[in-house]
Amino acid sequence: MCIYWNVECNVAVMKGKDVATLMPSRAPKPDCSPVSSEQADAETWPDDPSLNDQETGNQNVIEEGESSIQPAPRGPSWCPLQFRPGFPREFLFSEIEEITNGFSDIVCQEGNLKVYEGVLQNTPVIVKSIQDDEQFWSMLTILSRVRHRTIMNIIGYCCTATNRLLISDYPCLYSFAMKLQCDVSAINLSWRARWYTATEIGGSLRYLHEECPDGPIVHQSVCSSSIVYSHGCSPMLSNFMTAKWYKGDVPFNGNSTGKCPNLEEDKQLYVDIHDYGLFLVELISGKVAGCFPHENEGQSLIDWALQLLESSSVTQLMDPRLADKEDDLKVVHCMARAALLCLKNDSGRSISISEVLAVVRGDQHAVLQL
Repeated sequence: MCIYWNVECNVAVMKGKDVATLMPSRAPKPDCSPVSSEQADAETWPDDPSLNDQETGNQNVIEEGESSIQPAPRGPSWCPLQFRPGFPREFLFSEIEEITNGFSDIVCQEGNLKVYEGVLQNTPVIVKSIQDDEQFWSMLTILSRVRHRTIMNIIGYCCTATNRLLISDYPCLYSFAMKLQCDVSAINLSWRARWYTATEIGGSLRYLHEECPDGPIVHQSVCSSSIVYSHGCSPMLSNFMTAKWYKGDVPFNGNSTGKCPNLEEDKQLYVDIHDYGLFLVELISGKVAGCFPHENEGQSLIDWALQLLESSSVTQLMDPRLADKEDDLKVVHCMARAALLCLKNDSGRSISISEVLAVVRGDQHAVLQL
């Protein structure tokens, strides 16, 4: 997290969900083995090299999508723009032109979406130009109301008669899918780092489903391609192009105080639960779901993984690029149990993300209850 890497004081205090964590600056690497849910809430970010920005081998291997913009140097007080005072805010179109150097550096163009690179306050940013008016306002409404340390949020927007633009931090360390497809990066993503990523993204979904003040949000695109990294931050959930408010529409300038409904009866939230289970399979296997059918004669990653999960053949599912250490098998089995729970729910009732997250963390009481 930003505080861990950048605050030089003796003690940093981070407030989570009813939890205050006291953490010595540059603390020794903590034990990240699955623990009880109470202990897990106080976990600090493991000092794993795979989550740092010292991925020297990746620059020569990951070429696709590589940015011409250099990451901003991290000073003692550096943090992503989305966490700085004054953001998010509305931008003038002239400001966006200056940020993107006249929209000269386009990253990608697909359908009604164009993505440009830019620089704001010496920090790399991306600018999304969205042609679909309804989609733009849906994303802006949602992202202007959510605020979580593991969600890639906007730093601003611009709306004119002919332009709909969203600005956010540039994920300088690429997506999780890109890391899995690069052998050097994948090897650096240890089992404990992958388990940590699972808990962080599970926390993002718990926030969206259970803690948003305006009611639950369904992401609908949870996968390794939607998980990104940036300097000094935890893995972050991004890509809210398909996100929807679970119940009704919340006006952009509204003052809704909607409450979360009974999650056990909410079938629609299972879309994210199922996708999270597939993401857990990606973490364990090291395979990207979108690429798997092309490499395996049309068979989906879910069909292949379910056979192994149901027969308790977890070791055959594990990424062969990583060593199988006995201590690591515990965290892998926690992710495997949670993945099977998400992908094949035989309990006859809906499962909440909090219940799944407890299984990932190794909460034995949660495992016995489910």
